[in-house]
Amino acid sequence: MTEPNQEAMHHPHHHLPKRIILVRHGESQGNLDTAAYTTTPDNKIQLTPSGLAQARQAGNHLYNIISNDENKNWRVYFYVSPYDRTRSTLREIGRSFKKERIIGVREECRVREQDFGNFQVKERMKVVKESRERFGRFFYRFPEGESAADVFDRVSGFLESLWRDIDMKRVHRDPSHDLNLIIVSHGLTCRVFLMKWFKWTVEQFEHLNNPGNCEYRIMQLGPGGEYSLAIHHTDEEMLEWGLSPEMIDDQKWRMHANKGDWNEKCPWYLDEFFDHVADSDRESDDKENVGLVPCPGHPSKVMKLIVLSIDCNNVRHIFLTMYDLMVSYEDITSCDHFHEETFCLGFINKASSFSAVDCQFMRFLGGHSMASRKT
Repeated sequence: MTEPNQEAMHHPHHHLPKRIILVRHGESQGNLDTAAYTTTPDNKIQLTPSGLAQARQAGNHLYNIISNDENKNWRVYFYVSPYDRTRSTLREIGRSFKKERIIGVREECRVREQDFGNFQVKERMKVVKESRERFGRFFYRFPEGESAADVFDRVSGFLESLWRDIDMKRVHRDPSHDLNLIIVSHGLTCRVFLMKWFKWTVEQFEHLNNPGNCEYRIMQLGPGGEYSLAIHHTDEEMLEWGLSPEMIDDQKWRMHANKGDWNEKCPWYLDEFFDHVADSDRESDDKENVGLVPCPGHPSKVMKLIVLSIDCNNVRHIFLTMYDLMVSYEDITSCDHFHEETFCLGFINKASSFSAVDCQFMRFLGGHSMASRKT
């Protein structure tokens, strides 16, 4: 049995889509007159004639962008929300592409509109939306409906499926093709998608503006394997969307970053939470967190132990199963490459919080330390 290709397990560059394009639907009857929601289910709201024209125009623009590449052997794959207005938008966009250019189309329920709660009484919705502004746009849940946080959860699940599709080459079978994924969805869903992808905070999300009808956001793959909005879009555009200067700088950094690199200049990664901690404090904390424990199997020696806790809720897309991942001391110490002085152990558990992970790890560590002392 052959070993799996390790590079293929980590989304090799040549199998990644060149672009991931988010498109909001065209103008709908509900956009024109919110009274439509009082008599028509949200998923049945239709496009207006103007919305149909917007979708055709968006299709022409996207075709020109995609077909302008040096590699003329490009393809497109569509994901679409099951709502009538997004399906109609896709049909009009699709007029710009020949069938041989389209690899496939998938209706994806997880990129549907935020659920505002069945039939919507106009006067009541006005009061509800005013309450949302006071409460916060991300966490406010509509009566009998969803919050943006709920949408975030299902979009996160969609992204996990998307990566599996890419890994399994379900959407990109020929590496010589430049693949373009086009996701036809809704305004809030597109914003939440970008929030999840680029790890934006709730505060940053709440400053984002909704895309206009048939506006699109193009995430393009850079030479290092990271996606960036700045490859196609200007600073002025991103400012209009509600991105802060720091967020725009991060997009520019991503244009040339290698996949997996860490942008240390992004303040929300660290200074957002630890701006009160001095560098000297961090260094002393680091020294305190490095423990010396007896080395299992080698009682006369000690090892440095660096404890890394990871919330599996944030990395579960890496694993195909949700079983706990643990590395046994015996397996490590029996390896030829085991280093006697320094040993780094990563412990990943599907606990609900970092503190729970730490507690479980320390119990695990304590048991092995006691056993080594008895020997």
